Amino acid sequence: MIRPFDLRDVSLVAQLENQGTPLYSELALTRGTRPLQSALTGFFSLHNRGDYTFVSPDSPGGFAQMRPRTTAPRAIVTFIAPGLAAGNGMADMWTQLLESLATAAGELGLQQLVAEAPEDGPEMTVLHRAGFAIMLRQDILRFKPGSAAEPPGDLNLRPCVETDAWGIQQLYLNTAPRLAQQAEALPRPHRSGATRSYVLEENGEVMAYLEIRRGASGAWLNTLVHPQAEQHARGVVALGLARLGHRWSAPIYCCVRRYQDWLGHPLQSLGFESSSSTAVMVKRLVVPVAEPERVPASVLVHSKVTTPIVHSQDSHSS
Repeated sequence: MIRPFDLRDVSLVAQLENQGTPLYSELALTRGTRPLQSALTGFFSLHNRGDYTFVSPDSPGGFAQMRPRTTAPRAIVTFIAPGLAAGNGMADMWTQLLESLATAAGELGLQQLVAEAPEDGPEMTVLHRAGFAIMLRQDILRFKPGSAAEPPGDLNLRPCVETDAWGIQQLYLNTAPRLAQQAEALPRPHRSGATRSYVLEENGEVMAYLEIRRGASGAWLNTLVHPQAEQHARGVVALGLARLGHRWSAPIYCCVRRYQDWLGHPLQSLGFESSSSTAVMVKRLVVPVAEPERVPASVLVHSKVTTPIVHSQDSHSS
């Protein structure tokens, strides 16, 4: 029986948290996976913070976690333990845990459950069986320490302001394929906290967008470049590295969606090298509402319509 996490499950989650599989690359690489801490935070905050955690307490035991996104009607599967390599029966447990997450996400009014799986790994097969479909593929590159990335001096990559929101969304909608848009939240301006975003503007049009997310374990760069601004791609990322500063010592990652795979060349010229590749998979949670049944036209034609007889005062007086 699978149920929501409570304090009875602390020892189980603590035992398994180093044996699981992260399914959200950005979180795992920038802040690290802390399943027990996140489960307790979610429990004590009534899920205002932390993750939703579901537990399978029966032997051999397991758990799964998801994180709702406030900016989009979706939740992201962050972690499942044990991993599929733990032995027979793990695939069935994963399927049941994923179904519990999907049910909980649907009850929250969310429309999608998103998970990342190592490309061509066994996780993809289990996610397929649980109703997930591949929406996009992406490569994650890591910056080699000591690489030279001198930023250009003639490129104006400025911090985002709120009025850039429409231009950023237009850049995304005109660049990303329709299928990929179903797996990603729309990019938006970030100006404070651990996330900052920047834009390159030409003739009043946003031609490139760069988002930098800082975490205790690393930094994550998301970049989107219009094909007509391809010549500026290297400079945009170089300026992003400069924004992190020379004192930044944690690993730096850049995510490249396959629909912009041409970005791989300028990134490699800056000193990035391939780290991993993942597939972003989505399970739809919204069931289409059936169209209401309409009355056949023939019924209306053959039905007898009666109209009340109204007597005027003139007819009674004659």
